[in-house]
Amino acid sequence: MHKLFPSSPVLSACMVLLASAHGAHATGSPAIVGEAAMVIGVAHVTSASGATSQISRGGAIHEGDRLETESGGHVHVRFVDGGRLSVRPLSRLQVENYSHSTEQPALTAIKFRLDEGVVRSITGTWGEAARDRFRLNTPVAAIGVKGTDFVVRSDSQATAASVYSGAIVLSALSADCQSSLGPCRNGGEKLLSQDMKGQMLELGRGQASPQLVPLVDLLALNTRNGASQTSTVADKSPNPEAARHPSTDKPASTDKPIGTDTLSPSGVTVSSTLPAIKPDLATSPVLPTAADLTPPSVSQLVWGRYAWASAVEGDAISKSFELARDNGRRVTVGNGAFGLYREVPASGSQVLATADATASFRLSGASAQLVNSQGGSQFASVDSGSLNLDFTRRTFATQLAVSNATLGTSQIEAAGSVAQNGVFLTQTGNAQVAGALSLDGREAGYLFEKTTPSGALRGITLWGR
Repeated sequence: MHKLFPSSPVLSACMVLLASAHGAHATGSPAIVGEAAMVIGVAHVTSASGATSQISRGGAIHEGDRLETESGGHVHVRFVDGGRLSVRPLSRLQVENYSHSTEQPALTAIKFRLDEGVVRSITGTWGEAARDRFRLNTPVAAIGVKGTDFVVRSDSQATAASVYSGAIVLSALSADCQSSLGPCRNGGEKLLSQDMKGQMLELGRGQASPQLVPLVDLLALNTRNGASQTSTVADKSPNPEAARHPSTDKPASTDKPIGTDTLSPSGVTVSSTLPAIKPDLATSPVLPTAADLTPPSVSQLVWGRYAWASAVEGDAISKSFELARDNGRRVTVGNGAFGLYREVPASGSQVLATADATASFRLSGASAQLVNSQGGSQFASVDSGSLNLDFTRRTFATQLAVSNATLGTSQIEAAGSVAQNGVFLTQTGNAQVAGALSLDGREAGYLFEKTTPSGALRGITLWGR
């Protein structure tokens, strides 16, 4: 069992209770299925009988309870089988079922309903043992799991889901699937697994099947819409064992793969020859001007640093996420520590619009570090780089020279595709890159991560032209 949350008399007692043939049900009262292991801000619980009270740390969670968090509210639930649930700010979730039978596995039932907001769910031993008996419903979608750590964001009109580990099956919530458990097999379901780097699933009301779209940071989006500034990262670490005991009130390391929590160095196709996009040059040599030597100004894109993220030595390009989201900027990509915020035109359009066929960008600023397996970090310097875009083909290619006292000089190379909304992701290279363009195609920014024998080389960049 993962030790993300502390043990308590309440949880120990309910584990014994549920292990003995669901004794709580024998008395007619809803079973205790877990406890609120951590509470930040204001949150309420409404029982199946309709009684509402404020949630406090250590409070029991019963079958049938509805959890509601206010702006800045955040609740971690630890279930009796080691399963965990992080209910983010401005969210409403109901624990419809949470039961298990060793003798009759077909009676196991784990079912949640997320009416609004964002949750992260990590399957416990009961869910692992009976994956076809786990379901999370939203107003428009049905989600089944295959041993999973996943995030869901939902409202009355749309649902989006990303995966840290394992896999999920997402489909439209049909009438036939309302009361069932496990994946909803209606012919329009789609699988999303941890191997499908840089992607998430989206489903809108009225759509027959979800769509694979470029990954965005669902947790960061929730933060922008009202998350507490004192939130810890216990529910953001892709390795739950790495999260610190919440009673220490110290956030766990936010050093994790880029691309909104799911990109990792594994599965990258390394190419020794990356596609290069070069501007047309005159045949005679051109001497650099003062403008060429001055870093370009970048104003439409801002890196936001979340409150729980430790400051990085030499970082001169990130701001607090409150400042980053000024002027209506919206987050594009991120990794739980940083998010790239972008200005949106008055029209609200999120479509990249440029008349240029190709463009070469110059480095405006960067911040990097080398992180070892124990979580320690060292300053790294981004010494030079190039970023070339082919807007016609919607591709990008980039290179960086990064140096570090331990590592020496390391070359970052990546190339990939650019989506209609200007978000771009690695397809080939020796590193992972996740970034976005300003919607006029004049500015860019990306996160990068490369695995080295000395640790993970990570950083953020801004580019202009």
